[in-house]
Amino acid sequence: MGLMARRLLGEEPLRALIGLHGSFAATGEGHATDRALAAGVLGFAPDDERLKDALQIAQTQNLEIEWGEIDLGENAHPNSALLELQGEKNKIRVIASSIGGGAIRVNQIDEYPVEISGQLETIVLWHQDTSGYLGRVASVCACVDLNIATARTSRHERGEEALTVMEADGKFDDDVLSVLSRNKGTKRLVHLPVLPGF
Repeated sequence: MGLMARRLLGEEPLRALIGLHGSFAATGEGHATDRALAAGVLGFAPDDERLKDALQIAQTQNLEIEWGEIDLGENAHPNSALLELQGEKNKIRVIASSIGGGAIRVNQIDEYPVEISGQLETIVLWHQDTSGYLGRVASVCACVDLNIATARTSRHERGEEALTVMEADGKFDDDVLSVLSRNKGTKRLVHLPVLPGF
């Protein structure tokens, strides 16, 4: 979950505010949830040997982590957390859950509902809600025979900023990412490769 939040931030985090919900809040420290989340924010893979020392490493790297408890509501998975990361240029707010067996699900990005598992190549696009935007994205994918597995767009107001999450069965190559990042209306694009272990 921490690694996914870091990837969504798109840069080295300088500060992290992490709120633990439900059983995470009750047993997080005892079950090393705090170390696991900190390790992910630092960019460590789940099997990285430095995981056990993540809290100390964060201090040596001047990554400020503030911990707290949060109530995400009765519909939230008991193993959920809110991660707010701040970098030099970007800021991201992520709600994610650990759903068992090493699997996670990102449920929200910057107040937009999403469903990201990390098991497929994924792109996240912050863009203007304009006519034809998704069609242009799909056309680029079709040109390189990249099959779209899922696509979901969320917006708060018609014609304002929107967020699209697209998962694919293949790989988003650098050339495709470059074209999509220059698509009319795109404000920001983040590429999420398959998470380690999948």
